[in-house]
Amino acid sequence: MIVSPRYTPRLASVPALATKDYQRTTLKARHRPVVRALGEAFFSPDGEVADERLDALVDEVDRFISPASKTLRFGLTTMITVLQFSPLLFGRFGLFTDLSPEARVNHLERLEASRIVQLPLLVVAYKTLMTILFYEDEGELLALGYPGAERKRWRLPTVAR
Repeated sequence: MIVSPRYTPRLASVPALATKDYQRTTLKARHRPVVRALGEAFFSPDGEVADERLDALVDEVDRFISPASKTLRFGLTTMITVLQFSPLLFGRFGLFTDLSPEARVNHLERLEASRIVQLPLLVVAYKTLMTILFYEDEGELLALGYPGAERKRWRLPTVAR
């Protein structure tokens, strides 16, 4: 094929395409401390879980809810915001993250026992989600006594005929 010089493409003027690895994140900087405080109240009220594990749990929660629909992401982040300000509903002057770990646990128990229908949902939604993610970690499963890869399925003995 013969191409005239007039129609030669000018490759030098075309900018190189750059690709970015895109990973959606849902939790903003204002949400992350609340999720960490929730994890601390649920799994480490006495400080038995390492800080690195709690920080990793926040990242896992973010990765878990980020692929969800826009409506669900909005609802979950709104729940975090309401939870942050929920101590004001019970006459405490402060935010959820400002409470001590014992006070957080008491506050969450109070929210769960509330007769206002929406308040227990704040706790139950994140308790379910975070429990699933927390106990998916192999170290936590081993600490519970789960044997991991060594697990053998219980089998009934075969009956000889």
